Amino acid sequence: MELIDSHAHLNDPAFDADRGDLIARLPQAGVTLSVEIGCAPEEWRPALDLSAQYPALIRAVLGVHPEYAPKLTQAGIRELENLLADKNNVAVGEIGLDYTCLEIADKNLQQDVFTQMLGLANKTHLPVVLHVRREGEDYAAYEDTFAALKRDWTPVSGRKHAGVLHCFCARYEEAKKALDQGLLLGINGCFTYKKNEYIREAVKKAGADKIIFETDCPYLSPQGKRGTRNDPSNIPLIAQFTADYLNVPLEELAQITTKNARELYGLE
Repeated sequence: MELIDSHAHLNDPAFDADRGDLIARLPQAGVTLSVEIGCAPEEWRPALDLSAQYPALIRAVLGVHPEYAPKLTQAGIRELENLLADKNNVAVGEIGLDYTCLEIADKNLQQDVFTQMLGLANKTHLPVVLHVRREGEDYAAYEDTFAALKRDWTPVSGRKHAGVLHCFCARYEEAKKALDQGLLLGINGCFTYKKNEYIREAVKKAGADKIIFETDCPYLSPQGKRGTRNDPSNIPLIAQFTADYLNVPLEELAQITTKNARELYGLE
């Protein structure tokens, strides 16, 4: 059985003490690949370096998280465009809108940087990894994201999946709009939390063939491990919980989600 962690932050300082050992043990945990997200300028080269160090186990995704929008300069855009061409980079991300950090990056700045990131995705013909986070019950961040995608994004042609709505934490209404734009849903520890039945219901309605698994580690450990550091070896726990909820055999769901991740990131 093969599983992929489609979204991780293994360069986070939380892994400084045992990063190498952890990555080397991933196949034993049933995780054959982890995708490292470099979502700030200072993270781009380390993400590529990690992939170069572990070419069989790590791929990179580079972009600007909305929280880090103030860090982007014109020189940074040029640098990012060059780095996106690296053979170990497989997408542009994580990019999008986060309306919980408006004191750091206001809506206008976030939307401007998001538009620039979509422009790079168009230019490089790479899929997108989207970060969308709402403020409370206000879903404006999702509405604005979908509007920007329709206005500024040209999905990659020739790929079944053009992007992923990372860390899906919304209703079926948002799931449907994401699917209609060729996006997959990224499922992580949030799916296992007791209070998140609305997320589970939305994913069940969307269908098992529309998801990929992720950890977003070191954050969002699955239920039963909350309060501890998350890492890619928890993917099997997330997969088992999801398989049980969706009433799909684990081996079948692993095959579906791994195929989706490989198609998304052009790994076949």
